[in-house]
Amino acid sequence: MIANPSADALDHPGRHRLERRKDLTRLTIETIDDLLDLVLERKAGSIDLRNARFVDPYALLLLDLLMLELRDRGRRVDLVRPASPVVNRWMGAMGFPSAKPAGGAEAPSTRDPASALQPIASIDDESHVGRIVDGFEQRLADRHPLSDDGRRSLIAIMIELFQNVPHHSNADGSVEDPHGIAAMQDYEDSIFLAIADRGIGLRGSLGLRDGYEGITSSQALRAILDQGVSRFDDPGRGGELQRIARIVRSWDGTFAVRSGDALLYFDDKGADVYDVPEFPGVQFGLRLPRHIFGIGMLES
Repeated sequence: MIANPSADALDHPGRHRLERRKDLTRLTIETIDDLLDLVLERKAGSIDLRNARFVDPYALLLLDLLMLELRDRGRRVDLVRPASPVVNRWMGAMGFPSAKPAGGAEAPSTRDPASALQPIASIDDESHVGRIVDGFEQRLADRHPLSDDGRRSLIAIMIELFQNVPHHSNADGSVEDPHGIAAMQDYEDSIFLAIADRGIGLRGSLGLRDGYEGITSSQALRAILDQGVSRFDDPGRGGELQRIARIVRSWDGTFAVRSGDALLYFDDKGADVYDVPEFPGVQFGLRLPRHIFGIGMLES
């Protein structure tokens, strides 16, 4: 579980270790690295989800990438599905464990606990980003009327984060398939957007720029999010992730970006960079208040 860091924590270079409680009943931004720790660092023989009572899209995408990573490492690890029928149905409706292109199945018309808003979609080429963004926006708009400002903000955020996959995940040409994926779900108080890949990561991308060779994942996160640095040194390029983080913070949302062995996480209580198990690529999680998009709270 992530502690509540001070509001100015990003101004300081300290590193922290996430508190490991091994409570795998809720797999979220805040807890999924407990499972990665068990599987990757402690060599557990299974991905045991039987006690999971809730899984958010960020955790779902990391699970999807984890299975691919283990396969490529030649590790045989069994997947134990959740005992909860609701969670199991939702994961299946979201396309787990196989990624699907956006716009595949129709969005459920009823508000069922297992209903998926936007199943896992593949981001494999920059030319497809516009279509994928349109698919995500349409699914949300079909379920919830969006304000014009909310719609524009959501589209702008999705374009930037989805383009991050083809722009940076294989910038050095060393990854055969970065496997970029994204998903979205609506909750009583928030809209949750997640994007992930298993490419070269922020350290690998930023390290291609002169002066940034040999940086750590933590240093890359801070340079990109604190200073707006990009692997491109031409004026006017870079700073997109920093701007998105500031927007989400102004909305009192939750933002996480994970790369390598570092996780930058903030919510309305503060922010910091944390140690996490080493994992390839970049993973984003955004928990955005419903009212930002002109969507009312769901009645319980």
